[in-house]
Amino acid sequence: MELQHIADNVYYLASVINIGVIRGDDDQVVLIDSGIGDRSARRILRVLQAEGLRPVAVCNTHGHGDHVGGNAYLVEHAGVRVYAPLYDSTIIRQPIWSTLCMFAGAEPIHELAVPRFSARPSPVDVIVTEGKLSIAGTTIEAIPMPGHTGTHTCYRVGRVLFLGDLLSSEVELERSKISYAYSVTMRLESLARLPTIEADYYLPAHGGLRQDIGPLLELNVARVRETLDFIREYLARGRAEATDIVAAVADHFGLDIGRVREYFQIHPTIYAHLSYLHNRGEIDFELEGNRLWWVAGAGHL
Repeated sequence: MELQHIADNVYYLASVINIGVIRGDDDQVVLIDSGIGDRSARRILRVLQAEGLRPVAVCNTHGHGDHVGGNAYLVEHAGVRVYAPLYDSTIIRQPIWSTLCMFAGAEPIHELAVPRFSARPSPVDVIVTEGKLSIAGTTIEAIPMPGHTGTHTCYRVGRVLFLGDLLSSEVELERSKISYAYSVTMRLESLARLPTIEADYYLPAHGGLRQDIGPLLELNVARVRETLDFIREYLARGRAEATDIVAAVADHFGLDIGRVREYFQIHPTIYAHLSYLHNRGEIDFELEGNRLWWVAGAGHL
């Protein structure tokens, strides 16, 4: 983990999860996200202390454990204040909601209680909404870009836009094929809005710094569209349960779901695609034989 300069007072720590570092007054810095768990937080503090810097706040893009896992340690050992979007703040404060949602609202199996999905609880001092934040003598603009989560938020500082998980990198899409989504409807709207947000530099949470996000944006949109098209075509051949659709989509993309955590990542994402298609009237459902079947809509048979 090494501190790298982007522009003006904006830096980042390159790691598995990129951490934004915004220099404010004196030796103060504001972080964008905090990585996975206490180990990440300790490394962040060591690097910053070696540079004579002191974190005073962390702005979370969303509540997933790989982005907020260092919060608790930074609060305990550096006294940082935590800023987070509304829905995500609930998960940050009470991480059980993250794994509970993945397990259909029931008590989750213990295999899901891992740092990536369930971070240590952290306080949230400020609920972030759209607009400018003044922290430690610097200005950070919060730009809601929901879809990955219900209130996923990007942050712009000067000429730099921190994307969080708005865009999946090429490597991620090659590995997992489908980007996790709470809402495909929101995700597509946010992806359509992204080109209107002016910036010279873009930093995804996963992947390298870039100045041109056009090709990556197109790849992300295309993957969503491909998944939607496949589900439409699959249901046009006959009705299916959600588990059948999950398996069919995985087969289509050549995925081999070998771990239960992977299954419970893709499962809600497929439901987000089903929700998108159903709410647009493109598919419907039937209850028969104590099963819920998804079917092509009347206009799409």
